[in-house]
Amino acid sequence: MPNPTDYSRSLRLAGNAARSDEQGLRDRLEATRIHITAEVDQPAISQALLVLIADLRRLPVQLSFDPHGAHAPVPDALVAEVQATADGIDPDRRVRIGHALSGSLHLHLGAHPPTTATISAVPDGHGVRLRRRGHPYPRLNSPGTGLGAVETAATLTAEAFKTITGLPGNTYTELQRLDFCPATLENNPGIVTARHPLIENTALIGAGAIGTGIALILNLLSATGTLTVVDPEPFDEPNVTTYSLGTLHDAAAHRTKVKLIAGHLPDLDVLGIHGTAQDLIDRIDADTAPWPHRVLGALDTIEARHDIQRIHADLTLDGSTGGQAGTTLALHEAAPYGPCLRCYYPVPRHGVSAEQLLHENTGLPLELIARGDRPLSSADLAERTSKEQARLAPYLGQPICGLSRISALTGRADDFRPSAAFVAQQAACLVVGALIARTTGHVTGPLRRAEYDTRFGPRPDMTDNRRPNPTCTCQTDSNLTTEIRTHRGAARTGSTL
Repeated sequence: MPNPTDYSRSLRLAGNAARSDEQGLRDRLEATRIHITAEVDQPAISQALLVLIADLRRLPVQLSFDPHGAHAPVPDALVAEVQATADGIDPDRRVRIGHALSGSLHLHLGAHPPTTATISAVPDGHGVRLRRRGHPYPRLNSPGTGLGAVETAATLTAEAFKTITGLPGNTYTELQRLDFCPATLENNPGIVTARHPLIENTALIGAGAIGTGIALILNLLSATGTLTVVDPEPFDEPNVTTYSLGTLHDAAAHRTKVKLIAGHLPDLDVLGIHGTAQDLIDRIDADTAPWPHRVLGALDTIEARHDIQRIHADLTLDGSTGGQAGTTLALHEAAPYGPCLRCYYPVPRHGVSAEQLLHENTGLPLELIARGDRPLSSADLAERTSKEQARLAPYLGQPICGLSRISALTGRADDFRPSAAFVAQQAACLVVGALIARTTGHVTGPLRRAEYDTRFGPRPDMTDNRRPNPTCTCQTDSNLTTEIRTHRGAARTGSTL
């Protein structure tokens, strides 16, 4: 049997945002009631409902859902799916089916919310429209899509998060109305509705919080084609409350993150690589893996982002989360001749990588750290000093390549900012939105960077165009970049951005 659901990461993010101790916040959330209704006869609302249920179940709140709370009743099969979705995350906190309990925060999916709904949202094409009580909806531009469904659920969860966690008054904005499209990065949802064409020559590197969000969106868009997925780690129980895919049973089965994602993309031919970006590069150069012309980056370190830049893909779309509270997200569009990810993420001034610090503090060889996707074993400790062995012993069985993130082993300050699924999903929406916009020709010209905090929501000035850093290697070593790309097939295929 799986262990009880671990809410520690969700509580840590919420505690950082609310400036509250985690136990006090847990007590507050466990007493919180959230009620949901949905107009499931409208396009993409059923998809948004399941994502919303999962996002809210990743917090220890009391959930209820009324299948008859909108003008069209919810089919029994969908009600069962709602319950199963929540049970996969926490079977001990079941969704109550029926009318709202007193004191519930009422959330509604659809453009015709009941008068009791405090906040509602609806997909419009690839985007979202959100309203608080008293603010009417305009006429929608287009039927909702899978991308719009995830953007809607994640945005509605963010607004509920502000309400139930007791954020300090100067740390957030309670949105009364929001209109946003992650493809255009503007307040015109429904203008862009083109589905992504066949996915070809594309790699997803990183199968964590953002990576599973990207996979969820691709699944809901019914994407077809081929995709390379790269990640070195297994799916663990703490991931259940922070990732967009995966259940307690997946964690108990010790599935790799690569296999988890592949299992949720039945319409795509997935090449899974249980390893790092460097492993993918090695396989590309050995002609045992395809060279991706587009890379979707979903990583959490500067060093890893520099690694994926060395793939020299035509287009790299990097999604990230972070900030002081873990609620900030960003998109970086990068190209081999700049701006590249090194332009966006220069080498830290201290000049010492996490891998080097891990080597200095544990004695583990650098080549083992860089390539070690296998678990740390007792044999790895045999030649270490007694002090090093004592430091490493608690991490036996964990992937070696992941140890460089652990502050206790690197000596760095504990700056871990876990992401919530609804934050990572909004980052994933920006990545997939940019992929659609760039590959369908809706957006051309200068590469974009966009960043916003989910506590405040998207804003008009969140996007800027970037130029290459003249001192970056993408400018100083452009001839080498051309040689590498030629070797990997860019010249033969005539590939361009």
